[in-house]
Amino acid sequence: MYNKLEYSSNNSNSQCSHNFNEKLGDYDKKFAVVNPTRMCQPMGAIQAMMGVKNAMPLIHGSQGCATYMRFQLIRHFREPIEVASTSLSEKTVIYGGEPNLLKALKNISEKQNPSMICVMSSCLTDTIGDDIAGIIEKFQDANIGIDLPEMVPISTPSYAGSHVEGYDKAILSLVEHFGIFSVPNSKINLIMGDLSPANVMEIKNLMNDLGCESIILTDTSKNLDAPLDEETLELHKYGTTMEELKDTPNSKATIALSKHVDSAGKYLECNFNVKSISGPLPVGIKNTDEFVNNICNVMGIDVPDSVERDRGRLKDVLVDAHAYNYRKKVAIYGDPDVVIAMARMVSEMGMLPEVLCVGVESPRFKEDVNELVNDINYQPVVLENKDLYDLEQVLSVNKVDLLIGNAYGASIAKKENIPLFRIGFPIFDRIGSQRISFLGYNGGIKFVDAITNMILDNYYDAEGYKIVEEEFSLDLVDEELS
Repeated sequence: MYNKLEYSSNNSNSQCSHNFNEKLGDYDKKFAVVNPTRMCQPMGAIQAMMGVKNAMPLIHGSQGCATYMRFQLIRHFREPIEVASTSLSEKTVIYGGEPNLLKALKNISEKQNPSMICVMSSCLTDTIGDDIAGIIEKFQDANIGIDLPEMVPISTPSYAGSHVEGYDKAILSLVEHFGIFSVPNSKINLIMGDLSPANVMEIKNLMNDLGCESIILTDTSKNLDAPLDEETLELHKYGTTMEELKDTPNSKATIALSKHVDSAGKYLECNFNVKSISGPLPVGIKNTDEFVNNICNVMGIDVPDSVERDRGRLKDVLVDAHAYNYRKKVAIYGDPDVVIAMARMVSEMGMLPEVLCVGVESPRFKEDVNELVNDINYQPVVLENKDLYDLEQVLSVNKVDLLIGNAYGASIAKKENIPLFRIGFPIFDRIGSQRISFLGYNGGIKFVDAITNMILDNYYDAEGYKIVEEEFSLDLVDEELS
């Protein structure tokens, strides 16, 4: 019924590395996180809410929680970000935060009039045991007859999990709260994960090329890359609507682009018989082929010529860049789905994924790494549930040519004298982070171009010839002989 895109591995990284343990090296590490590669759950939940139209995120916790998250989000996206807080103090910790939450709900409802308020817990309120859902119900009971925003409680304790789990919980809470089974809509739910607005737009464009309608969970493509106008300081006027959230149980399938954010898909499959598909992140040829084939399978369509052409263009740029990237070693850190997708992408470029570092422990990540190792016949150093201190120590033993990750790796890149290709969150030492894209075939083309140009800048001379260390060593030998 449909023409499948087929991926054939022609990777030339056929030589296995030496024993895994030999590559780690020895270093003294205290029982502490020195420079984390992850953030807290509320941060992920807030980023999910940034893609919902006319929504206000409210953190039930201390003022510092909301201030820190606004600070990180604003300096990453360079956009105004609204995050409300219940501003708990020492007194409320002892007597409970209910009065503060009731006051916050009243103020937001009256002054900003959002369509929904998403109330996220924090480590403080989860520790003292505030019943957020019960407090919301109490507020609604006290305001019967008044047109109130929809109010969605989300449990996101900062002391457990990471921003990845926070994003996953937020999407699940939205689908649980709004989903209503009615008439089939012939759409596909797409759970984005913590991706840049440009990456979300790449997926939307790909879906448009495939001729398929979708419900994006959630759509940050316009909200976090917005023009400067008079409405800049208002609540987000674009993004996923409440009507779309209500319609999610009527879709043909749910595809979670990242395997670690598929809880909403499983919920819809269990309760409404909506087929659930989890990952992998569509980066590079193999993963994007799988994503496109999943769409075509669900919808019963052929792959359009325009998509085939974009795939061919990506193959072309991989061939063009292969000579420059061949066997260059790469260290990658960040979220599990992004790290493993990037590892596969650089291996398609002929590079070696030498070190993979994630800040969480995940059986799915381990399975994906094992699959990658079998496919490319190369064993990377895998740092699971580790921080950037661990990565720095390993890189002092295992030299690489390129570092891929967020801005927190800049000091490591400077110390090791290697280039850093910035992706992920946060990126605060460059502008344009909201416009970084690497998903799909077109995003892959941009990624290969950018990586290869970085390699050319750092390892090739002005004439485009490779700077080979062996040449210098031969010159020294000639001097000694003379």
